[in-house]
Amino acid sequence: MGTDDAYAELGLAAGATDHEIKAAWRRLVSQWHPDRNSSPQAVARMQRINLAFELLRQGIEAEARPQPKAEPAPASRPAHTPPPPEPPRPAWHIERKLKLSLEQAAAGGRMVLRGRHVERCEACEGLGYRHSPRPCEHCHGAGRIGQRNWFGWVTGFETCGHCEGDGLARLECEACNGQGELGRCRYEIAVDLPSGLRHGEELNLSAGGTHGDRLKLHVMLREHPLFRLDPDGTLHCEMPVDGFLWMANRWIEVPTLGGMQQLRLDRRHLRYRLRGQGYPKTHGGPRAHYIVDVKPLFPAQFTREQEKLIERLAASQQHPPGSPMHEWRRRFEGWKGKQG
Repeated sequence: MGTDDAYAELGLAAGATDHEIKAAWRRLVSQWHPDRNSSPQAVARMQRINLAFELLRQGIEAEARPQPKAEPAPASRPAHTPPPPEPPRPAWHIERKLKLSLEQAAAGGRMVLRGRHVERCEACEGLGYRHSPRPCEHCHGAGRIGQRNWFGWVTGFETCGHCEGDGLARLECEACNGQGELGRCRYEIAVDLPSGLRHGEELNLSAGGTHGDRLKLHVMLREHPLFRLDPDGTLHCEMPVDGFLWMANRWIEVPTLGGMQQLRLDRRHLRYRLRGQGYPKTHGGPRAHYIVDVKPLFPAQFTREQEKLIERLAASQQHPPGSPMHEWRRRFEGWKGKQG
């Protein structure tokens, strides 16, 4: 089959464009494919259509391929020509999760990240193959394969698994041997994290070096066993305390993001506000407040010695005029006298 016959087979004029050739081929395939056309001439016609398509596509590829230019022979060449330098590798774009404790996120600072990077093959865009101008041999370019019953009748169609429905044959990418990637390598990158990172934030950072590598981090804060964080940076902690220590206004230790801190209890209060001891309000900004809620706990049963001390304490209790207990007793006695 010559070029003119190929154009005529596809119903095209000589010099048709690549787009027109593909469109004509797809149109004829949908008409003459044996799974769609029961004519006895369908198979032979389909073979001529594919042959014409492949012939014209090869001609277009040959025209588009650059021709080597003849160079004049040099008068003299050095005995040993140094090899050309290796081209620089493309910039890496690393994307990963960054899990931090609340203490780490509040403090910020330098952190070394280690992991593995998969370098994607740019020649095939990570697919591992490239399309061929030839039609798929399994579906004859239709992109679908007929499903037949016991009697040989076509009862339906399914997408061709070899070309995944595009109708074109696939060639293994030579650059990556069909893997879609050029290799895996380890990395170790030091990054400076701002203080006050929030859960769900994304950081786009430069990975340093001379290749222009970029690093995208998805921040995740681990759930803390002691603290609860508000969106405005206010930090909360609920902690049980010894009821007797609370009654005696004693000093206790409370946890903070920076370690343990002394706190003096006051039996008149159950909530304590530590100013500037919470979480940063913004990146690198001042810290919000830290609120500690205490819950005094008393033993379910007192010892004999504790019972005696409580009785002595109750007996020594005095209620001077004007105190809430004195006023209550005064009103109670007045009400009781009227009842008699």
